[in-house]
Amino acid sequence: MDDDAPTSAPAADLGDREREGVIELLGAISYGAIAGFTRLAADSELSDDLGLKRALAGMAVTEFHNHEALVAHIEQLGGEPNAAMDPFREAFDAFHRRTRPRDLVEGLVKAYIGDGIANDFFLEIARYVDPESRAIIERAAAKDTDTEVIVEAVRSRIRANRRLAGPLALWGRRLVGEALTQGQVVAGQREALAELVLGLSHDRPGADLAEMAQIMERLTDAHQRRMGRLGLHA
Repeated sequence: MDDDAPTSAPAADLGDREREGVIELLGAISYGAIAGFTRLAADSELSDDLGLKRALAGMAVTEFHNHEALVAHIEQLGGEPNAAMDPFREAFDAFHRRTRPRDLVEGLVKAYIGDGIANDFFLEIARYVDPESRAIIERAAAKDTDTEVIVEAVRSRIRANRRLAGPLALWGRRLVGEALTQGQVVAGQREALAELVLGLSHDRPGADLAEMAQIMERLTDAHQRRMGRLGLHA
């Protein structure tokens, strides 16, 4: 994150409405992490390549550890983890239903593109929370080095069959469209979370319309870079 990101008060000093918004954000991210864990674990079983299997399994384990850290912080803030996560189940589950991979290579692209855009989105929103919560979110959204294994696996499959490139590029565009749509739904349906982002629940500046446009631009740029690394046209 950049040095110009908004500064925040310690978690202990949060007002009730701000605390509610932070708990909602943590609930969304923690449910995304547990959903990511189960999906990556399932993907790992589809691979016959031991290196790829281990990489996917390791990413699944990392997602679960991230989930545990996020849940612990929800409890630290006085929230109940299941209650914090429950409002976001339908949005995440709907995303995964609509973007169910047909095979392993689509699953790999989803793991890289879908998780990447989700992490970028939550990192952007984390700019508006207290430093302690922000640090936990940043650790949960940190890039895993094992994604390099996914990138190479996708690129090798495209090299072996050039006809995969077009359909996978369409798949990547669909993933980012669905992810951004669900992200806006998540942010917009929860009042305390929306107030947190807009700066209505605290004294710090929030995100105005111009900043929201810049956020979307940064998300799009990051997506294009990921697609390029996979050898796909965004």
